[in-house]
Amino acid sequence: MLARKVVFALALAIAAGAALWWTLVPAWRHRAGTLAPALVMPLLGGGNLDLAQLRGRPVLIDFWAPDCAPCVAELPQLERLARAAAGRYTLIGVAMAYSDPDALRAIAARAGISYPLVWDRDGRIAQAFGGVRVTPTQVLIGADGRIQARVEGGLAGPLLRQVLMQDTAENRVR
Repeated sequence: MLARKVVFALALAIAAGAALWWTLVPAWRHRAGTLAPALVMPLLGGGNLDLAQLRGRPVLIDFWAPDCAPCVAELPQLERLARAAAGRYTLIGVAMAYSDPDALRAIAARAGISYPLVWDRDGRIAQAFGGVRVTPTQVLIGADGRIQARVEGGLAGPLLRQVLMQDTAENRVR
């Protein structure tokens, strides 16, 4: 009887460890310092955006959804951030695969969004960044193409502004 309990506990521990590994490994691959994936992303209004062509200046990617209240609430703040530092970095909004494209267009128009919007219709962009599951999630890519920060669950405005300004200052020195 004791042997069965030990075997059951061991099997349960292995299953829990495997589940934890399966959940966390994608995020570990996309921690600060790793090279951002090279992607060509379809713009909501047509055309494509090649992430590799943006090297040389910082990029902030905002994963969001129209049914996510915090995401929609921070759109004006993101738009202000994009306009304040126009030309020094690129802000890209990536709408999750389950988003309705008509709702995306309506919300973007209401919020006056001027930065590029991408609809991740098949989920490959979220998957390429470690399986983004939480909205909002922001990923900051430095001018060197390496991920500098990933913030889940809300805009970390002060942190992102500090990293953007530091990256811009480093580029001036080079």
